[in-house]
Parts: sequence; structure tokens; C-alpha cells
Amino acid sequence: MPSTHRVLRRMATVINTQGLHRGEQFAVHGPTDDLDICAIAYIVAEDQPAPAVFFTDECASLDLIEASAPAIAAIRAISDALDTEPCETNGVPDYIEHVSNWAATPPIGATQPPSTSEVIGCILRAADNQPTIPRPGFTDAWGLCLTCGGHGTLTTDGEEIPYEELSPRRKQGYDQGHRFHRNTNKPCPDCDGQDRVTDAAISAHEATL
Repeated sequence: MPSTHRVLRRMATVINTQGLHRGEQFAVHGPTDDLDICAIAYIVAEDQPAPAVFFTDECASLDLIEASAPAIAAIRAISDALDTEPCETNGVPDYIEHVSNWAATPPIGATQPPSTSEVIGCILRAADNQPTIPRPGFTDAWGLCLTCGGHGTLTTDGEEIPYEELSPRRKQGYDQGHRFHRNTNKPCPDCDGQDRVTDAAISAHEATL
């Protein structure tokens, strides 16, 4: 599942290049299909083209967007960044209505809805408020596992690998202060030693999101 930060940043890029639909339905056909801000959240979060219902059926569109957890997370982040509060539908905040109406409706005392630049600015502010902790198991600029800082470096009872036996990538890590040990009976609990995070570590990470 993509992070909310990533979805928001990608939304800003899409709006900057393709513009924003502010009329009926969630999308309208044209030389390039124009999409409502919440429709853009959906296609970015789900990494797919706009479904046909976005052009014809608002109720079905709402159902699709509401079923996408990463899209709703991005929409809620934008809602939280606005100066107004969302209305409630059936006793729960309606974040889709809040964000869609904000992007398409002139605010009180104005004759035009927020400009594209203002919409993008709000989305980027929302993105900046999201955590950017890297997913465990990915590697840093030195190619070292972000989970354990190396490959099995959380082992404690092994002997240190001599520098001359290290791979070029590990030598870079050594120069940055990492130390590497031969695997023993205490493997790293988060990394399998090949930059692949364990299932337990993934579950623990996702529980923090």
C-alpha cells in the first residue's frame, strides 16, 4: 500500500500537469480526461486509470473511492489541512464531500474556487505533515538495509568480518560506521540478510501507520 505522503505528492504532480475537474460527476472526458480531486486521489492510490463510473455515476464513484484505504487516507489528510471542518453523513465525517467541495466551490466572499496553485499548495502542505519513515527492508543511499543497518548486523555473538572480506557495498557501510558480523544462532529479527524484511517486521511497521 503506498504511503499517504507518496499519494499526496503524486496527486500534486497530476494536478499540475493535467488540471482539475470542478463540475458534475467525478470526471469528464476531453483531450485529456479531467478528474475531480478525490478521483485523482483514487487513481494515484490504486495506480489505475479512472473507472468508467467516474464519468457517469456519482454514487458508484463514491463507493469506489470509499473502498480505497490509501485514497481515503490522502483525502482525509487534505481535509485536515483545510480551515473548515467536514460535514457529517450518517454520523461520520464526510471527507470526500469536504475536499471535493473545497476544490470546486468559491469560498465565502469569493467568486472563484481555489486556484490550481492553491489546491496544489494545500496538498503539499498535507504531504509535509505525513510521516516519511522508510519501509523496513529497503536500502539507503549506500545500499544498506534500513531495517538493521546492514545485513544481519543485529547479531551479537558472531565474529566481525575482516574488512578485506567485505563486499564493495559493505565496505562503503563500514566507512560510514557500520560493523558487520558473521551470522550465528542469533539472526537479525527484522532482515533476512538479503535486504528482504521479515513478515513480522512488516506487520509491526504497518501497525504504526
